[in-house]
Amino acid sequence: MRLRLVLFDLDGTLVDCAGAGRRSLEAAFRSVLGIDGIEAPSRKVRFEGKTDPWIIRDIAREAGVPPERIEETEGRIRKAYLAALREEMARPDPRRRVMPGVRELLDVLRGRPDVRLGLLTGNLEEGARLKLAPFGLNPHFPTGGFSSDAPDRREIARIARERVSRLAHASVPAERVAVVGDTELDVDCARANGFRAIAVPSGWVPRERLEEARPDALLDSLGDLEAALRALEIDGAA
Repeated sequence: MRLRLVLFDLDGTLVDCAGAGRRSLEAAFRSVLGIDGIEAPSRKVRFEGKTDPWIIRDIAREAGVPPERIEETEGRIRKAYLAALREEMARPDPRRRVMPGVRELLDVLRGRPDVRLGLLTGNLEEGARLKLAPFGLNPHFPTGGFSSDAPDRREIARIARERVSRLAHASVPAERVAVVGDTELDVDCARANGFRAIAVPSGWVPRERLEEARPDALLDSLGDLEAALRALEIDGAA
């Protein structure tokens, strides 16, 4: 049996956490660096597709924090961020949601003996698990690649493939790995590793930008199960 790996981005692809990550990072900057009004520089920073370490440094730059100060405090900022995110995700918020079609697609893929699932996300691993937990999605993803492994998304993609393959006790070639994401950076990290790239607009990245990235497939959403399986080059029969 030839395995196929499917690696999913998290924010905007699997779930929409209604800004919990941004609010938690802002809380971390306030508590660790004492920056009031951090919301203004934070709003200048694009989050979608970036890794948490990259986002932290971008916010710091916009807030005028010297690079050496961030070097000294980044560990504390990460810790404060995760604590704030844990509190955020413990509070009910009706705006949070699983993206359309995700549950149905994951149920189908997880039930197939020839498919293995993994995460490929710019979140720190603990942050990713905190975001998925309220939706009950963590069991679908026993492993993956995270920004706590590497700051660069291309490297995270490589690590995700290695981990999922190792867990499956198989060497899965790059051409049998697919990345599902909602930004051009997801397409880029797939391309850099020789993986198939599936783009799904979440509304955070203009469709035109995704088209320019030239993914192997550009879906309107994951809500059309048959179209999603075709894009992944997986037939409907297990």
